[in-house]
Amino acid sequence: MSDPEQSPRAVKSYVVHDALGPDSELQRLLQTAWSKRHDAGVGFRYRLRIERERVIEGQFGFLLQLNKQRLTERRQPQQFQLAAPFDPTKFHFALVDPSEVLLELRIDSATNRACASHSKGASAGQTAVSLMINNSPLTPYHSLVLPERELLRPQVLTLASLRAALALLMRLPDRRYRLGYNSPGALASVNHLHLHLLRIDRDLYVQSADLIPIKGFPLLHRLPDHLPAQGFCYVLRDQADLPTVCEGLHRLVSTLLERRLAHNLFFTWTHLHESSTSSTIRVVVYPRIRQCANKTACSFNAAFLELSGFVPVGEPSDFEGLTEVSVVRALREAQGDVYGALRDIFAEENPSAASESVVAADKRQ
Repeated sequence: MSDPEQSPRAVKSYVVHDALGPDSELQRLLQTAWSKRHDAGVGFRYRLRIERERVIEGQFGFLLQLNKQRLTERRQPQQFQLAAPFDPTKFHFALVDPSEVLLELRIDSATNRACASHSKGASAGQTAVSLMINNSPLTPYHSLVLPERELLRPQVLTLASLRAALALLMRLPDRRYRLGYNSPGALASVNHLHLHLLRIDRDLYVQSADLIPIKGFPLLHRLPDHLPAQGFCYVLRDQADLPTVCEGLHRLVSTLLERRLAHNLFFTWTHLHESSTSSTIRVVVYPRIRQCANKTACSFNAAFLELSGFVPVGEPSDFEGLTEVSVVRALREAQGDVYGALRDIFAEENPSAASESVVAADKRQ
């Protein structure tokens, strides 16, 4: 079998036998394959070069990066509605050159059994996951994660895709890796099921924000009102809770789809530089009252990264001029009053006591 270390175009298949433990070989293969393609210019529209970076002054510490190439050289995004079916006549990821594929993963049945045990009809076999370059990268190792790529699913999260995403994050030893998802109407570019994998080297506000538990929904919380974005957050502290989190996320996404609410998701560890036993995973779901299909509608995109505290921009004037006040205002305008729209479903516990217990538990990990 060909090895990506031999050629910047070779694709390696890799079987994940224990999908819940750190796998340094998987991370090495991913980073080697990405770097060789990037350095050789294979598949990429540009070589990643972050011209400037700064943390915006204020209480939330927004990370701002200037990347002019992303603005001028990225693929033109598609325009499609929230419930649009997969359209084989439009661009999709089965059409890409094979050289853009970094790895073909086969997630062994251990993870599927763990997540499927509570899900009637869920598959307990292997889940195929393609890792591809993002040819307009924002960060080092920015890749696309395509669960069951050959099934040609539209950009709607499935239970299998959620458990594959969480399994991948848990397997990468470097806690700086994050995952994100944009639904149709929430700045998705291609109507073929995919998530983004990025390495972000700095802490973001959502990693340590207080959380308010939601009544009747195990492990589900919401972000407090004073934060820049409104969102619901599942907290995964123990592998035994993986089925509950997978199922809960899928139900939440399904509810948003039923109400025709676009949404973004962000998967992150709470602590980036600690051992495997000292951090928890947060999956933040950002519903949107207002759908957005135009990626040039504002000076920066209000997608999963920006809502979570990382703001890439393409214009030097935006890099110089954006303030915490202007970023927060743009994010809130992009989302609308999410909590008001979903108040009939999600009732919170006592905010003061609940948030303190969640933060204290995270800090003890």
